[in-house]
Amino acid sequence: MGRNVDALRNVLVDLQAAADAEVCAVVAKSGVPLAYILPEESHVDNFGTMAATLLGALDVIYSGLHKESPSRVVIDAGASVLIAQKVTEGAFLVAIVPAFSTKVGEAVEAAAFRAKGFLGSEDDF
Repeated sequence: MGRNVDALRNVLVDLQAAADAEVCAVVAKSGVPLAYILPEESHVDNFGTMAATLLGALDVIYSGLHKESPSRVVIDAGASVLIAQKVTEGAFLVAIVPAFSTKVGEAVEAAAFRAKGFLGSEDDF
């Protein structure tokens, strides 16, 4: 089964409502945005590339310490929080929310689980 962009976007719409997310996207580890909800003035390609770069850097840090890479990263930027959640080995979900809470964490995890069902093999992207 290949990617279903409309279904992925529906997952993001639900996440946006559940977590009050300003930004949410499913991005391939290569930086290619697979589905996204971003403010109109945003550059989706830059967003995908930089999110993948951030997670790639974390992979390098953790592998250098002989530790498993994190499946979730939470970055508190004061006025907002960036959350990146592993979906598959080749893709992740990223959201920017006003604040992190158990409810938000559960919503992101549920969205990642749902998104996994709409992604094809890693070779698709």
